[in-house]
Amino acid sequence: MSDFLSRINPFYKFVALLIFSLGVAATRSMWINIGVFSGSIVLLLIGAKPKRWLSGVRFLIPVALFAFSIFMGGVYFGNQSPSNFGIAKLSAVQAGLNLSTRFLAFAWLGILFSITTEPYELVKSFRINAKLPRKFAYGMLCAINLFPYIKNEYVNAKLAFQVRGIKIGFFSSKPIFSMMVNCFRWSEALSMAMQSRGFYEE
Repeated sequence: MSDFLSRINPFYKFVALLIFSLGVAATRSMWINIGVFSGSIVLLLIGAKPKRWLSGVRFLIPVALFAFSIFMGGVYFGNQSPSNFGIAKLSAVQAGLNLSTRFLAFAWLGILFSITTEPYELVKSFRINAKLPRKFAYGMLCAINLFPYIKNEYVNAKLAFQVRGIKIGFFSSKPIFSMMVNCFRWSEALSMAMQSRGFYEE
């Protein structure tokens, strides 16, 4: 199976994504949105390995739910609808479709880029092709490598509260606050490490 999308220079891939995104943003055509969305799916199928397809499928349900909610918002709040007896006007339905398909187009362009691009290669290509200052490149790599630790810290914070018999709800801010405290400590340690490596402010 071809995997040519992963072999494209990430910087040029990012530029192409930006151009397509600006094109979608500059138009109000539902069919262009659908074309970009369909093209992103086709590119994923023919230009990525099956294991990357599974990564895309994980985003399918949340993206579809957001698109449906945006569609309903456009129907019920677009062009002063609904009309009498709760029947939406055709213009409101078109507004909802335009908004939801635009969201799908933007979402799948981003998903296509993210699941076919390695973060390290992206930063490396920006350093070489876009002349990104090394202190920014190093900082981006530090942030990327910290993501797994932040997730583990959040899980550990929730476990610590549960051990002490404190109930933690799904939207509770207590473990997030504990996680952020440690994140600030890590950021200070990383800042000192960057200075020790010669990454000074100019």
